[in-house]
Amino acid sequence: MKWLAILAGAVALLAAPYYLDLFQIGLVTRGLVWAVVGLSVWFLLRILALPSFGHAAFFGVGAYAAGLAVTRWEVDNVFVALAIAVLLTCAVALPIALVASRLGSIGFLLITLAFAEMLRSLALRWRSVGGSDGLVGVTRPDAGPLPIDLADPLAFFYFTIGVTALCLLVLRLVQRSALGGILVGIRESESRMRALGYRVGAYKVFAFELSAAVAAVAGVLHAYLIRFVSPEDLGALVSARGLIIVVIAGAALAAPVVVAVVLTFGEDLASSRTENWLALMGLVYVAVALLGDLVSTRPRGWIGRRAATDEGATPAPDAGTDASPSCGAVALAAVPVQEGP
Repeated sequence: MKWLAILAGAVALLAAPYYLDLFQIGLVTRGLVWAVVGLSVWFLLRILALPSFGHAAFFGVGAYAAGLAVTRWEVDNVFVALAIAVLLTCAVALPIALVASRLGSIGFLLITLAFAEMLRSLALRWRSVGGSDGLVGVTRPDAGPLPIDLADPLAFFYFTIGVTALCLLVLRLVQRSALGGILVGIRESESRMRALGYRVGAYKVFAFELSAAVAAVAGVLHAYLIRFVSPEDLGALVSARGLIIVVIAGAALAAPVVVAVVLTFGEDLASSRTENWLALMGLVYVAVALLGDLVSTRPRGWIGRRAATDEGATPAPDAGTDASPSCGAVALAAVPVQEGP
């Protein structure tokens, strides 16, 4: 039944140009970008029970690297740009990974938030990358050897589907592998895994780097989708959105894709009906956060149909037995506040 639902969703996504207009295709593409962000947060939160509030840093570094690749570094191939962005992001993430791997959930959350805000402050003041004005003039590079033109919205839509599917596949393979089992063991009992001879810190650094790489891919897609990079790509709201997607999605790996697309359409619908759409979406996020203790620490989540054990991992510890902040509490702290009238 699960595979039938996935197949139906994939067919509906691939056939979207036949029943959606170009504007709606753009919304689906944007939703897929946010789905990749959600997947990067999902990996740390569901596999290692580490809530990150700093994935905006990796999303933003990936976006800036993609923008600079085509505007300053004369890169004209999207795969080369992706490789540069991922490598640069992993290099930037390594110091924070080495520090954060030694911390518990609360310390991990705070250090990732501080790191993201530090990079955002740097981007605002660094004139070489546009400063507060952002990086303009971003174009979509060539997709060779693929015979497509990414300047075409439909071609970019299908390219984004392919990249999202690849991210899903990589995370699924890691989750189902022996490495995924080790990471789950670390989540359940670090001291026991150390006693068994595993280098816990090294495994946590690897998981952090993989998660950062996936977030960087999302940043690249976002930069080429809107053809602009802003310091706000490093802002806390990016991290908050990723967490909220995961809170709603539950433990099912593919669920963040559905949630991200639905939220994107919901935000567009709300913004077209009222000027106070941020307040309206804020209420939705508050509702998610208040119910987070009921759904986010349990395998089913809101739309996840299968237990985490069915996905190759054991359920995360219940919030009542751990001092870590719940996903709902983290999401509540990041509810967007409308500025101005």
